[in-house]
Amino acid sequence: MKRLLTASLAGLAMIAAAPASAQDSMNESSGPPAADPVEDASGMDVSFSLAAATDYVFRGISQSAEDPAVFAAVSIKAGGFYAGAGTENVDFPGIDQEYDLWAGYVLPLGGKTALDVGVVRYGYIDSPVDIDTVEIKAALSSSIGKTGVGVAGYWTPDYFGTDDDGFYAEANMRQPLGDKLSMSGAVGHQWISAGGDYLTWNAGLSYAVLPGANVDIRYHDTDTGAFGTLADARLVGSFSIGF
Repeated sequence: MKRLLTASLAGLAMIAAAPASAQDSMNESSGPPAADPVEDASGMDVSFSLAAATDYVFRGISQSAEDPAVFAAVSIKAGGFYAGAGTENVDFPGIDQEYDLWAGYVLPLGGKTALDVGVVRYGYIDSPVDIDTVEIKAALSSSIGKTGVGVAGYWTPDYFGTDDDGFYAEANMRQPLGDKLSMSGAVGHQWISAGGDYLTWNAGLSYAVLPGANVDIRYHDTDTGAFGTLADARLVGSFSIGF
C-alpha cells in the first residue's frame, strides 16, 4: 500500500485539470490544449480533444512509468460556466486508468484579465485503495501585450488518501512566436502536509500543424528524488487534436 500511495501522490492528470485547459493552455496542469470550442444549436460551446504523448508528465512526475499515454476529454461552456470530463491511462500499482470531472466559473475582471474558480475530481478505476481526490482551484490570467501570464492555486483537504492537505501553486506564461508557433513555460511548487514538498518547472514549444491540431515539445524537471526516475528531467513530445 505504501508503494501505491507514493506513486499515487503524483496522480493528478494532465487532462484532469482541463478546467485550466479549457481556459488557459499555458498551465502545466492543463495538458495538451483543446481546439477552440464550436457552438451547438443550444447555444452552449462544446469542445472535444484527443491527445497522445511520449510520456504522461504532470507537475513534473511521470504518471505512465515513462511510457506513452493517450488522453481524451470533453468540455462544455455556457456563459462563464464550464464543466467537463476526461480520461487517460496511468501506470500505478493496481491502477491502469484515471477519470476526471470538473466544473467552474470564469469571471472577467476587466480588460484581458479573468478569474477562474472551479473544482476537480480525480478518480481511479478499480483502485485497490481509496485515493480519489477533489481539488479546489483558483486561477488568474491576463496578458502583457501579446504575452499571456497567469498564476494558479489548487488545494485539497485529502491528498490522495493521505488524510492530509495538499496545495499546488504555479506561475506560467505563453509567448506567440508567429501565427502557428508559440513558446510557454511554468514554475510550480507542490506542498504536502504529510511531507515531500518539491519544485517543478517546464518549458516548451507548440506548433499548430493544422487548425485544431498541435504538436508540443516540452522539457520537464523537478528538484525532488522522492519519486526516483519518475521525477527526472525529460523531454516529452505530444500531439493533440480538438474539434
